[in-house]
Amino acid sequence: ICRAALDRSARLFASPPQALALQKQWEETPILKDLVFVGGGHTHAGILRMLGMEPLPGVRVTLITRDVETPYSGMLPGHVAGDYTRRECHLDLNVLARFARVRMVHATAVNLDLKNKRVILDSDRPPIGYDVLSINIGSAPKVQGGDETSQVTPVKPIAGFGAKWDAILEGVQKWCGIRRVYVVGGGAGGFELAMTMEARLQKELQKCGNTSVQLEVKLVCRSELLPQHNPGVRALAKKCLEERGVEVLTGYEVTHATEKLLHCKGGKTLPFDDCIWCTQVMPQAWVRDCGLRTDKDGFLLVNQHMQCSLAPGIDVGPDNGGPIFAAGDIASIEEHERPKAGVFAVMAGMALWINLRATLLGEKKVTYWPQSNFLGLFNLGDGTCIASRGLLALEGRWLWALKDWIDRRWMWNYTLHGGLPEMAESLDAGVAEGMAKAAGSLELLKHATMRCGGCGAKVGATTLSAAMARVTLPQQPGALAQAKVAVGVGDDAAVVELLADNSQASVASVQTIDFFRSFVADPFRFGRVAAVHALSDCEAMGAVAQTALALVQIPFSAEEKQEEDIVQLMAGAATALTEAGCALVGGHTCEARELGLGFAVNGRLPGGVSEALKKASLQVGHALILTKPIGTGTLFAADMRAKARGPWIAEALDSMSMLNGRSADILRQHGCSACTDVTGFGLVGHLLEMCRQGGGASSSKKMVAEVELEKLPLYEGALECLAQGISSSLQPANTRLRRSVANHEEARKNPKYPLIFDPQTAGGLLAAVPPELAERCVEALRSSGAAPRACVVGSVLREAPPGEMVELLHVKA
Repeated sequence: ICRAALDRSARLFASPPQALALQKQWEETPILKDLVFVGGGHTHAGILRMLGMEPLPGVRVTLITRDVETPYSGMLPGHVAGDYTRRECHLDLNVLARFARVRMVHATAVNLDLKNKRVILDSDRPPIGYDVLSINIGSAPKVQGGDETSQVTPVKPIAGFGAKWDAILEGVQKWCGIRRVYVVGGGAGGFELAMTMEARLQKELQKCGNTSVQLEVKLVCRSELLPQHNPGVRALAKKCLEERGVEVLTGYEVTHATEKLLHCKGGKTLPFDDCIWCTQVMPQAWVRDCGLRTDKDGFLLVNQHMQCSLAPGIDVGPDNGGPIFAAGDIASIEEHERPKAGVFAVMAGMALWINLRATLLGEKKVTYWPQSNFLGLFNLGDGTCIASRGLLALEGRWLWALKDWIDRRWMWNYTLHGGLPEMAESLDAGVAEGMAKAAGSLELLKHATMRCGGCGAKVGATTLSAAMARVTLPQQPGALAQAKVAVGVGDDAAVVELLADNSQASVASVQTIDFFRSFVADPFRFGRVAAVHALSDCEAMGAVAQTALALVQIPFSAEEKQEEDIVQLMAGAATALTEAGCALVGGHTCEARELGLGFAVNGRLPGGVSEALKKASLQVGHALILTKPIGTGTLFAADMRAKARGPWIAEALDSMSMLNGRSADILRQHGCSACTDVTGFGLVGHLLEMCRQGGGASSSKKMVAEVELEKLPLYEGALECLAQGISSSLQPANTRLRRSVANHEEARKNPKYPLIFDPQTAGGLLAAVPPELAERCVEALRSSGAAPRACVVGSVLREAPPGEMVELLHVKA
């Protein structure tokens, strides 16, 4: 049954007309059901790949994951031995989620609300509702005692172990005397780690020429070595340990650890320098108390449909809080107990996928019979392996070659430029290409099928200026309004002087608006970034935001789904508005194909109009400071195509979630003469606006500025995305401004050059400060945490000669 389902999905995906027709149906069908995955383990990874090939129309899928990359446990010993890089042995969940059209929520599940069918998340996030839930969150070694986790390093979560292992390797050259490295746990995982750690550490000591250290690697076992494997395998393992000088300490049941000391049952102690914990695993603490039935060790107990049931005495209504499924280490199949090994999680994937589909579509579920044994291949770290299956016990180099091929082949299925295929973007591509050739618009077609969201969805500056020049609009309010526009079109925000009745007193009100389509699948995170972006114009003027009105665009879906979307979206926005001290006083909603959000923000300008930080009034010699990296346009264009790595997107979103208010305050304290925020028109577009208004709105004086490419802070991955030929759909319009760059032909040879035209969403501030205060200002921005990657990126060179209207920028490559 599983093979037939896999073949069906593969045939659909291999036929572009059928695949695209299914994709179109999925896009156009309103959201009717929510399928939520908690955890990005091996089982869910396989299901995400299946969803990418055969989506379910009417079903919205959400992946809640603590990590944007998930390790493949089978390759961890190889990573320790130096055979694989970190990237080679981690699955990129962001790429998988994009391929599968799945919302990825980067957060940690901490409990379930079974009565209301919601997953409770950490931090300030609202819970996420589900109709069908699947849990695949793995497990962690069971560390005895209370506070000893600061003294030893559990092998899971693997991210924590990886950081510790990197620190150990970095310190090898400083070792001297006896270095005691302990691995606690006599199972397959502990044995592999002891062997691969010993091999790698000996190589590193030899590489750095450190001959003054005596390395002692010891494996601590509560009972015998490899108790779940046959005597032949145990004999081979003991032989290999003896040959490598790794001592096995059997009969040592570690109870807890203190400073560099393991305490064992019976009073024995073992001093150590580094200790890795790889013992019997345990579930996360919340699982036992979530209201679902568990086994004696606290793991979720599932039937052969891989479905959970309520714990005795729990009553949450007629739905029983479900349907809820579980797989991988976190689950135990009733009457079919198996070791907590990755192979079982992988093999369970197809059966779980069929049963999830069956539950959503009202079809018959399958009964899953887990295999009773498996081929274990233990990496010895020296290019050899031990094989274990039933009574089989073998050792040899060819076994390492086999293991390496199996592991790399499995990972290949989930990697970019590997077994994760690309899907055509349009059924009508051929027709459209012919029309585009006839109209001379092939560049437009190139970007037409995947238009960017965020500030990359703006209309180009040239088009906007040409359109607005053809329309006559009022520049000042009427007499009855008792108001005067002091700063209008052309700056980040309008400054309006509001006059009191029968009085000469006035208040400077700052007004701005921003709106864009979603560019990230997580509505909470999108809400936060959209609010940060809208507040930025106000902050760039040096104003204090007071109130905001929201414009919310929600996809067509069932009413309860729309309610959940609005909750997630506005909860994210509320975190930014609250931090800025800005009240939400109203708004408007509408239905549409895509999620969208914007805000009209009103603020107060302390000190009046004269205190506004404007684009105008650049001064010769002043240094140009940029408070955030650039590259969001190309990164999220790549992300739409499932070609941007998860850590790149996570880093960018963290930066984009930071308000610019504190940065504006610090810039003002350091004599800022002009300021703007860098958004949709890119660094060049916004700097050019400052240069053109160099002498102020009423002056014809222009300024010439220089940008130094090698000083620009860039988001990780931006250059790699550009190298793939991926850029924002707004990039061609922004690049027209190259005519303002005096040395364009020289500068274009630098691979960073296109990024100065890259449209930014929730970008940083670009400000001019006196040169003698520039470095002090940058240090204050960084040390305060307001702008950790702030840099001096250029300077104001000179005034432009009268009549010089075009080449106002110089790029130092």
